[in-house]
Amino acid sequence: MEDRLRQLEILCQRLAETSGQVSVIAQSKLDPALSVSIGADHPIASASVIKVAIACTAADQAAMGKLDLTQSIPKHTLNKTFYCSILEAFDAGDTLTLQALIGVMLIVSDNPATTAVLDAVGMDSVNSWCAANGMTDTNLAIGFDDVSLGPPLRANLTTASDCLTLLKAVDTQPAYAFIKRMLLNYMRNERIPKFLPDDARIAHKTGTLAGLVHDVAIVTSPVADYYLLVLADGLDDTATFASDVATVSEEVYKLMSA
Repeated sequence: MEDRLRQLEILCQRLAETSGQVSVIAQSKLDPALSVSIGADHPIASASVIKVAIACTAADQAAMGKLDLTQSIPKHTLNKTFYCSILEAFDAGDTLTLQALIGVMLIVSDNPATTAVLDAVGMDSVNSWCAANGMTDTNLAIGFDDVSLGPPLRANLTTASDCLTLLKAVDTQPAYAFIKRMLLNYMRNERIPKFLPDDARIAHKTGTLAGLVHDVAIVTSPVADYYLLVLADGLDDTATFASDVATVSEEVYKLMSA
C-alpha cells in the first residue's frame, strides 16, 4: 500500500511541478487511504467546471417543485453567440426542454444553453447551492454570455477540494443521476479519458480558458473506481499540459487497477 501511495504521489507531482498554478487530487473509492491532494484549497478560476453545479441547482429546484425541467424553451429566444454552438443545428421554430438544455450545457459545454439554464435557476441560487453543499470556496459571479467570456469569466472561482465535493454529490446522490449520465457522454475527451481503456466509464467536465486547463472526473471500470481532478491556470503551453494530463491519467488508472 505504501508503495502504491508513493507512486501516486510521484504521478500527481509530475503535473503539479508544471509552471503555473496546478491543483491535483487523485482519490480511490475502493481504498480511501490511496489518496493524494496537492494545492487542493488554492482558489482558481472555475471556467466551465462550474456548469455541473448549475445543473445540480436545477435538479434540486425541480425536486422542490420550483422548476419544471420539462418546460419548453423556443430556440429563437436563446442568446446568440459569435462562437460555435450546437444549437445552430436546430431551426428557429424548434423548442428544447430545460433538461435538454442542461444536457447540451454538460455534454458539449454549450454557452447559450448554459445562459438559458442559469437564467432559469438564478445565479444567487447556484451560490446558495454551493454553500449548502460544502463548496464554500466556490463563487459564481458572472455568466456565460459572449461579453462575459475570456478575462471576465475568471471572476468565477473554485478549488479542487470543492470540485471533489461536487463530483461526489453527482456520483452518489440519486437526484443527480441524470447529470452523471450526461457527464458520461461528455464529448471533449482529450485529457483524462484519452488513453483509458474502452471499458472505463468516465463522467467528467473540462474547463478551458487562455492558459487554463481543467478536467475533473469520476473514473469507473471493472478494475478501478476513483476520482481524478486536475485544475491548472497560468500555463505557458496548454497543449503540452493537456497531453501530460492524458499521460498521467493513464498511469493513475494502471496504479488504481493494480
